[in-house]
Amino acid sequence: MNHEEIIKKLHAPFSSKEIEWKIQVTTQDKSRGMVVPYMDARAVQKRLDEVVGPFNWKNLYSLWHDNAQICGISIFCAERNEWVTKFDGAENSDIEPIKGGLSDSFKRAATSWGIGRYLYEFDGIWVEIEAKGKSSVIKQNQMGKLEAEYNAAVSRIFGTAPKQQAAPKPAAQSAKQAPAQVQAPAAPASVDINTGQPVGDAAYDYEVHSIKPSGKSSQMLELIGSDGKVTKAYIKTTDQPIQTGARLSNVQMERKTSEYGEYNLINAYELAAA
Repeated sequence: MNHEEIIKKLHAPFSSKEIEWKIQVTTQDKSRGMVVPYMDARAVQKRLDEVVGPFNWKNLYSLWHDNAQICGISIFCAERNEWVTKFDGAENSDIEPIKGGLSDSFKRAATSWGIGRYLYEFDGIWVEIEAKGKSSVIKQNQMGKLEAEYNAAVSRIFGTAPKQQAAPKPAAQSAKQAPAQVQAPAAPASVDINTGQPVGDAAYDYEVHSIKPSGKSSQMLELIGSDGKVTKAYIKTTDQPIQTGARLSNVQMERKTSEYGEYNLINAYELAAA
């Protein structure tokens, strides 16, 4: 295979059976949660085996700052007769720290090769969840819904969705028929972070779900958009810091790049009325 064929096969979507789902946000009563898809490390290994062969790829790990792992995935390029390596890293996880850090860095390095990169285009999906031990899991009866949502999103992202048929033209009305009343479209609704349900007109861009310090002069915010989508962004610490639950409008967000990868930076915002 040439370069183009290899890249195309690496970028191809996974089947719904190879995808796992992670709960990002839950309602206050823990009955519903917003989930996002992610790929398992074994699915990445299988993809590499199938596309380039088990003897034509390898990975290498190194410790980074005592609490993170760097992984490089190398693929042998026959046309250039050399190994090509792409690196990425991840912090150690809370559960099984070293194992989690190795797995996450491996999957991020795979994303550098385009494997599973399309998953970043998915929006969060609200489903029913239930308690299991100290955490929550997706109810089994929700898996069919997630499979359908996943397949629909893959069709949209990869351009394989069927084209929408044009609506049929209305039949000519007789002189005795009165024209039907046309209802105005409903105003866009925002999503209540505690219930996951629409709460009215969207009068803000984001609601602050959580805040974590990042260095001495910045914070990392986890934001819930008025459309329910989760976004993480950094903001410089000010004299009047943002509080959890605050709603932000007129947000000016910039996509930045550093040696650790891409991230969002908030340059300006306004506090929206509660």
